[in-house]
Amino acid sequence: MGKRISELRKAKGLTQEELAEQCKISARTLQRIESGVVTPRAYTVRVIYAALKKDSSFKNLHFEYVKDLFNLKKNTMKKVSILAVVVLATGFGLLALCPESKAQKASISKYISTTSKTGITYLYPRKLWPYQQRVEGDTISHIFGKYLVQEHKMNIYLNRELVGRVDEGDTVKLDPETLFKKATITIKKGTNTMSSLNGKNIIYKFPRSISLSYSRNNDEYEMFTLEGVGEIKESGNKIYLNGVYQGEAFANDTVIFTPRGTLTIKSANKSK
Repeated sequence: MGKRISELRKAKGLTQEELAEQCKISARTLQRIESGVVTPRAYTVRVIYAALKKDSSFKNLHFEYVKDLFNLKKNTMKKVSILAVVVLATGFGLLALCPESKAQKASISKYISTTSKTGITYLYPRKLWPYQQRVEGDTISHIFGKYLVQEHKMNIYLNRELVGRVDEGDTVKLDPETLFKKATITIKKGTNTMSSLNGKNIIYKFPRSISLSYSRNNDEYEMFTLEGVGEIKESGNKIYLNGVYQGEAFANDTVIFTPRGTLTIKSANKSK
């Protein structure tokens, strides 16, 4: 290797001092490399390679250096140490990348989503595919493998046991049983809730994706602004959406604005 460096340096018309200065190494170090007294590190080889302007014949020199590194008959302990460091560094790098890659893949592909005609989103593990849906009257049955999730008048059941109530825009997530726990249903609310300020205790629900705020409030009526949608007006007990009468609401009734842009009034006793 030292002989080849010397030949390439002379072919470029460089002295040892000039090449050493370009490589930011001492002339003594370059002398020892060219005379074969020392074997340069990979970093030093790359620096010399750059200084010689990537001469095509120098690429063979770099290959010969790598080849010599695996020849354990000379400088055995030094070369074993270098190879051990390279192998350990590579191993740790792969170990660090694998868990991160697995986590990203799991977060992307673990669940599949489907939405019912009532606006409820269902999340279920990909391994439970294929998915089936059956509609019988007021009951929507979702079949995820051996699990039966039913939606009846906004009540959610898992294997015919009541789990809780939902509103349009909510998300129902199914997690199957494991060795240590039974299957569970998690309901994530997709709506915000606020009450009227006039003491009538009328409840308003609207999607989290839509901003709702008071625009006017006096003794005669309340007006709510739905960002990008329009206005809900409460005058007496009458409810209007963008000036169109929707019905009447009283104490503890719920006025629901859905993601589809419709408004529903639910009585505390029965639906209107």
